[in-house]
Amino acid sequence: MSSSPFGNLAATGGSPSPLGVGPATSSAGRRSRGPSTLGTPPAGPGFPLFKSSFSSPHLCSVPFARTLSLSRRASQPYPSRPLPHAPPDPTSRPTCVPTDSGELVRARPDPIRAGPAPAADMARHGAFFALVLLAVAGAAAGAEAERASEEAIQQVLPRPLVIELPTEERCGERADEDAELRCASWRLAGEANNLAPWTALPEECVGHVRRYLTGPAYRSDLELVAREASAYARAAARAGETDAWVFDVDETLLSNLPYYAQHGYGLQLFDHLEFDKWVERGEAPAIPSSLSLYKEVRELGFKTFLLTGRSEGHEGVTVDNLNKEGFHEWDKLILRAPADRKKTATAYKSDKRKEMEAEGYKILGNSGDQWSDLLGYSMSARSFKLPNPMYYIP
Repeated sequence: MSSSPFGNLAATGGSPSPLGVGPATSSAGRRSRGPSTLGTPPAGPGFPLFKSSFSSPHLCSVPFARTLSLSRRASQPYPSRPLPHAPPDPTSRPTCVPTDSGELVRARPDPIRAGPAPAADMARHGAFFALVLLAVAGAAAGAEAERASEEAIQQVLPRPLVIELPTEERCGERADEDAELRCASWRLAGEANNLAPWTALPEECVGHVRRYLTGPAYRSDLELVAREASAYARAAARAGETDAWVFDVDETLLSNLPYYAQHGYGLQLFDHLEFDKWVERGEAPAIPSSLSLYKEVRELGFKTFLLTGRSEGHEGVTVDNLNKEGFHEWDKLILRAPADRKKTATAYKSDKRKEMEAEGYKILGNSGDQWSDLLGYSMSARSFKLPNPMYYIP
């Protein structure tokens, strides 16, 4: 009998190893060597499967290629570092594959994929907690937005109507405020020459006029008129021999406020006899801003004419009063003559200005507290109205 390259394997009826080396298997597919225990590494490369020495209800089958891959990986040397793995799950079924003979053989578990790593568990748990936190934050943000929306609605919606009944004191205060407004409007209309001719101050406006005349407002208004007139005089001065400026006397150069303070600040009807008594006393004080303007106009070279509604019988006392208050020089003092008594102030003063022009004077400025001092004919190039809410002279 010829010898076989495989020795006595042929005589025993075995079959050669698929790789040509190593022990042969019997016809039953078992290895010729003794049975190996589960988990024992194979004798050589190329033997990925291990015989299962027991029958278990947990045995299962998986694709052969997968088992081969796992077993080949298991046949490699173990890594030097410890591999993380999870404890075995008693409910899980082991990985098993059938052999050629149909017997189930358990494959070595994949040490790398034996179970989820703790880091993976922590990542999964962290993701879960992150989702929980996001949900809580979203709920809080939603509640805050809802609260803000409710507050906005409350601001938009009308508030409950609260009606506060006015008290007697409040009614009195409101009545005083309304009267103050009406009187301020009345006084302004008078200064603008928008009122119809009137003879006495409205009774409800006595307090308003008193506060105006005795307070800083009246003095401030007088000073403003004087400043504007001064600026104009400096610009219009030409050092001519015929340039003239006309001044009224009462409430323009001299103030009769002490007299009117004793007669209701214009509430009482004008009494010529009583007023003449006051004039004859010669105690009317000068209006400071008008005195300054008068002196400046004189220094600028203007011819000054004092045109007053006082009668000629009061010429002496008027001159004395003017001199005493600082008005020392003028070019002409014109008083109402008996022939002028029946004329209105507008007509009387217009006639006198016309006479000035007839004499060759050119009236560049005119200052007075009444519109009748300024209007009419032969008017000046520029007129300056001083405030006077106490009386009106047509």
